[in-house]
Amino acid sequence: MKKKELTKEFKEKYNNFIHSVELLDLFISELSFKRLGSPPEDGDIPIKVSLRPTKNSYKKIGENIYEITHGVSFKLETVDKNNPKKKSKFFELKAVYKLIYQSELELDDEIFELFSKRNVPINVIPFLRETIHNSMYRAGLPPFLLPIVKFD
Repeated sequence: MKKKELTKEFKEKYNNFIHSVELLDLFISELSFKRLGSPPEDGDIPIKVSLRPTKNSYKKIGENIYEITHGVSFKLETVDKNNPKKKSKFFELKAVYKLIYQSELELDDEIFELFSKRNVPINVIPFLRETIHNSMYRAGLPPFLLPIVKFD
């Protein structure tokens, strides 16, 4: 898929929105996790990490106040060295975060498309790291540090 070209006008509109927006609240509205097995004891067995968004929406809930719903799915799988297509999932987590933002400028679909890909994940990732760490601990699994998330 080709990356969308941003016009000068849109960049200015987006930058103005970014300078006016404030995060008022962030919380988990839904959370589930499962331990489906055990991590490999052999430190030489590769582990595949999967992190992807599952929900992304917004709604206006007050004067200049917006609620963004951001869902994520996280899973850890072992990968068979002899057959890389053969994977065995041992941990899965699904979370839905609610973020409340206030902005002097209106959040519209065009701004939300970029804001939800760039800024919302940056706000959520520290909380997601903590959620994954605590959930794995509660599932009797060793600590796991979520790798750095890179946005292009």
